[in-house]
Amino acid sequence: MKLGTVTFSATTTKQRRFAIDAYDGGPLPVEGFAFPVIVDLSTLTFPQSIPILVDHTADVEHTIGCTESITTDGQTMQMAGPVTATSALALDVVAQADKGQRWQASIGIRVGELQEVQAGQVIVVNKQQFRGPVLVARNSQMFETSVLPAGADWTTTVNLAARAAKLLKGTAHMKSFDEWVASLGIDVATLDETNRAALTLAYDAMQNPSPPAAPAAVAPLVVPAGVPPAPPAPTATPAQVAAQASLDLLASMRKTQADEHRRIAQVETLTVGHPIIRATAIEKAWSPLETENAVLKANAAARAPQNHSRGGSHEMSTKILEAAVCMTRKIPNHEKQFDDQTLQAAHDQFKHGIGLQQLLLQAATSNGYMANHGERIGTSNLRAVLRAAFPQDMQAGFSTVSLPGIFSNVANKELLAGYEEEDTTWKEVATIKSVSDFKTVTSYRMLDNMEYEQLGPAGEIKHGSLGEESYTRQANTFAKMFVLTRTDIINDDMSALDDLRNRIGRGAGQKLNKVFWTEFLSDASTFWTSGRTNYITGATSNLGTDGVGLGLGVTAFRKMTSPAADNTKHLNAGKGEPGNIRNGAGGRPEILLVPPELESIAETLYRNTNLGAVANSSANIYANKYRPVVVWQLSDAAYTGNSTTAWYLLNKPSFLAVVTVSFLNGVEAPTVESAEADFSTLGIQFRGWHDFGADQAEYLAGCKSKGAA
Repeated sequence: MKLGTVTFSATTTKQRRFAIDAYDGGPLPVEGFAFPVIVDLSTLTFPQSIPILVDHTADVEHTIGCTESITTDGQTMQMAGPVTATSALALDVVAQADKGQRWQASIGIRVGELQEVQAGQVIVVNKQQFRGPVLVARNSQMFETSVLPAGADWTTTVNLAARAAKLLKGTAHMKSFDEWVASLGIDVATLDETNRAALTLAYDAMQNPSPPAAPAAVAPLVVPAGVPPAPPAPTATPAQVAAQASLDLLASMRKTQADEHRRIAQVETLTVGHPIIRATAIEKAWSPLETENAVLKANAAARAPQNHSRGGSHEMSTKILEAAVCMTRKIPNHEKQFDDQTLQAAHDQFKHGIGLQQLLLQAATSNGYMANHGERIGTSNLRAVLRAAFPQDMQAGFSTVSLPGIFSNVANKELLAGYEEEDTTWKEVATIKSVSDFKTVTSYRMLDNMEYEQLGPAGEIKHGSLGEESYTRQANTFAKMFVLTRTDIINDDMSALDDLRNRIGRGAGQKLNKVFWTEFLSDASTFWTSGRTNYITGATSNLGTDGVGLGLGVTAFRKMTSPAADNTKHLNAGKGEPGNIRNGAGGRPEILLVPPELESIAETLYRNTNLGAVANSSANIYANKYRPVVVWQLSDAAYTGNSTTAWYLLNKPSFLAVVTVSFLNGVEAPTVESAEADFSTLGIQFRGWHDFGADQAEYLAGCKSKGAA
């Protein structure tokens, strides 16, 4: 569920309309899940028309209208449609919007599959990068969207409590108070005494409604002339009791929210000049006293003299400098890689960021260089500063700052950020394995002809035999170097480290992409062949919205057979888990791999549920079956084997994959090191390397269509 913005067209228009920015593609805090959830828009399915409800209540009275269009660019989702409401409740939502009330929207989805991304791992979803721990919801279905008050997501609990009478009307009594509260979407364990008392009052009133009492016999009341009789004392009905309980609960929640605002205001006052402590205090709900103690400790540590002898000072000084560089460079998620004390010290010592010269001089003086007050690096002292900053024979206890370590750590963070910015579509069709060295590794697929045979008159049972079919894979080293030059240092240009991200980091990702898709398209005439039953051709094999070509590809995929050594089995015709090719249990095509020229056709076949030309009764039988994956390299002239018409149906790569990517010792990210440059060059030298390989693997993992005669 994600709160988005809702707007309505002007009152001057004949037909009022709504427009909704429904989802920004980011992580959502969803009750019941341990980590934030990201809805994968590329696999999310939805009809073009879904109801727009008020507060997730599915009835006519709470319906504002239905969508005419739902659009997504792969990163965000928008909705639009006419306002068709006639009920007073729904029209009141529109009327309040005209008067300035802000409304937000909450999408309702049914989760298909959940992928857990571990802490520290990075994943690309909705054209954005996210670091774990998060959950990715794939193959989900959207069924409605609701309108909620803007900025007041906590009132959902109140609304649920206020609807208790409706929830219980016409049903059997709940077995217990806890079950009733749970049915409202409220966690019983989170209720304080005030909220529990209010809900108990509402529960008792609705579970045990008291019948109206019979009037008691009383003596006649004599009223003096001219004095009107007193009105009868009102009797609270169960509905009124429930309403009052809801109001009490709302008041309690408002008080809790006000107390939290007061706490945050006090924390902000106490932490002026300490942004890291402020963020931690707000996040961990520190009291003002706890916050003040943390500030006092940080101030005392900042005033304490630096100890440059042996022990912990070396580690702390190095960490503070590394943190300062990361903060200056604005490296993503750097605040999660250092403790609060280190970040606070880096902020206090380098309030305006650290410069390249300042970093080098700090490391050099810590290692024995005698710097004058206010000294800057120039032609005359550059070599001496670099020699001290990168000592060749550091003795234990002498050097207090490891500049090579700082540069290597920062460089690896820069490199990883650049590497992760590159296209990783190859992961959707590949399997990843590890190798322990650079030798060629042979992988085997075991085949057999163990099908039973009829016994002859002699009753002799024949022996089965095993066949072997193999493919090879190997990792290689790919590397690049660059130098932080004398000019960069004298100009105090910390932005020169951009090359770590762009040239070495992104360069590693670009090289992996190039190697992978070159291998995927190589040996097309021998890897994809009719003899291997994984290749079709002909004028009708093109991918068109008529579905003819796609149907031929699906049929070919289903009829693929193993080699003769395996008794020519139909691999994809039997039951079983996708990709299980043993004993006739087959896989199923899941990915439709296409070049950009076929993207719109692939998306139409996947998304559109009403293509009459594709199947009977004007229904698209291929809708939501074969997920499109678009790869520009497939039709790029720089790649041998490219084609604008060829397309592929592939199995799920976790079971069978056309290409295997091997990483040395399982290390998927590139690595970088730094040192003082060679004697002939004044500067700092960086080298990055990446150990990987890509090799064609299972030709039974998919079927290729030439898409032409």
